[in-house]
Amino acid sequence: MWDKWGGRMAALGAVLLLLLAVALPSVWRHRQAAEGMARPTKGAPTPSVAPTRSTGPNVFRFYQEFPHTLDPAHAADAYSAGVVAQIYSPLIGMTSDLEPTPQLAESWTISKDGLRYVFRLRPGVHFHNGREVTAQDFAFSLTRLFQEPFLSVGLAANYLDAIAGVAEFTQGMAKEIRGIRALDRYQLEITLSRPYPSLLYALALDQTSAVPRELLDAGGPLALESNPVGTGPFRFVQLQANQAVTLAANDDYFMGRPKLDSLLFIAPPGDVVEAGANALLDGRATLSLLPSNRIEEFRARPGLAVLRWQDLSLSFVGMNASIAPLNDVRVRRAVALAIDRQAMLNTRPEGKTLAQGILPPGITGYSPASKVRPRDVRAARALLAEAGYGPTRPLPTIELWKALGGANLRQVDSVMVRSLADAGITVQIRYESWAVLDKAITNRQVPMFGLAWIADIPDPESFLRSLAYSTSASNYFRFDAARVDSLLDAARATLDADARADLYRRAEEAILRDAPFVPLYYTVSFIGMKDNVAGLEMNPLGISTLAMEKLHLTEPKDGRDRRDASR
Repeated sequence: MWDKWGGRMAALGAVLLLLLAVALPSVWRHRQAAEGMARPTKGAPTPSVAPTRSTGPNVFRFYQEFPHTLDPAHAADAYSAGVVAQIYSPLIGMTSDLEPTPQLAESWTISKDGLRYVFRLRPGVHFHNGREVTAQDFAFSLTRLFQEPFLSVGLAANYLDAIAGVAEFTQGMAKEIRGIRALDRYQLEITLSRPYPSLLYALALDQTSAVPRELLDAGGPLALESNPVGTGPFRFVQLQANQAVTLAANDDYFMGRPKLDSLLFIAPPGDVVEAGANALLDGRATLSLLPSNRIEEFRARPGLAVLRWQDLSLSFVGMNASIAPLNDVRVRRAVALAIDRQAMLNTRPEGKTLAQGILPPGITGYSPASKVRPRDVRAARALLAEAGYGPTRPLPTIELWKALGGANLRQVDSVMVRSLADAGITVQIRYESWAVLDKAITNRQVPMFGLAWIADIPDPESFLRSLAYSTSASNYFRFDAARVDSLLDAARATLDADARADLYRRAEEAILRDAPFVPLYYTVSFIGMKDNVAGLEMNPLGISTLAMEKLHLTEPKDGRDRRDASR
């Protein structure tokens, strides 16, 4: 997910060393997209049933929303990506300060013109089913990203279309992508049609991981949903429908066996953040996101640690430009002018900073100068009148979809609803589970929705192109503006840093002017964990990128923790 993030930018600087992304009260979609519900295990026990190695201090329990897929090519939300990242391995890894580092590729070379990359795979790396991984596995897996349904709803294809031959392949004019080729058993060649400095970041996406073709050939396109097989630090053990996923350490992991014996991703019903926080208090969770209004409670609790992590993220209200009345740009602009973002922030300010535009701090092109027009109810009413709405013909009620949340979140939502009503815009909020919300947004069925977006690679593309380019799989707004597309295409085509920055600035201004979404906040997340958790590495790409193979549990600090850790 970064530009999941585009090329390494000097502007990230020391800020990135402080960050790690996590989901907050608004639901995170990484790159949001892909549906693909994991197949249930019949007769599955409840989440209290532990994995194969279920006792002792090496069981790590994390509460989150249930992953929608276990197929890496489909994983576009943070919850699916967090599980997928443990099962599979891409060619490239990412350090905590966002530098590319060898993972399944032990080395690579780049031609002087930046168009030819040759990756040498580590020999002797095996899938969890025992077969050795080869360059042909990556050629198959990368090509698969440009096939349906992954092309339309996946994440990675957005960042890899510079590969030579992609256009011909997706248009049905070629049976293979000529820019992806296995040179021999351990060497993979990727040829580009234009220089793309962010390629290494794109190849660090979990979605680009190798999968065994024989499983899909034998079991069909959904085979990985019920039997995910990768090369990652943990292997799949069990899926309990809508409740939990259990993974066990891969004893043969090519970078060394994890110190944790098993991972348990638990998806409780209702408010996941509150449930996870409560589970952390009574010892059922090892690590959990924390509600911002309970931070002091956890800081005062012996045996627990609270971390404050900022990520490259943006919370926003999205509008579907194909659904009336939001198909009228004047109505969308009126919504953007009427929302009282500052009052919403003042209601629950913990962990939030008012967004000054689309690009968050830490992304090249960010500026602290506000690019969002200040609230202006009078101007909003004038725009609605221009669109034909007023006292005698009120604007139809607009349904705003949001994820289930606690009372604090609903308090903020009520402030937003009242501020919109001041301008004659009636909004009715519909709260849904993450599974229902994600599917509806992905299918472009929602008129208005609340969401948070975490960068995929550290580049402006991860926000501007991913969200607003007309054909992007993660343009959930059906926003289509030729001028925006033209500016984003020009920015992608140039290697001149100053020219690129100027093009992205103009694209950001154009997007804000047409208002497919309204930026609300940049967010900081609070995470609670047992204070015997060690090996945690922070980065700003989201909790789904947490390197769980590096975590380990030290001796508990006191008797209570020792008792909790063994549960």
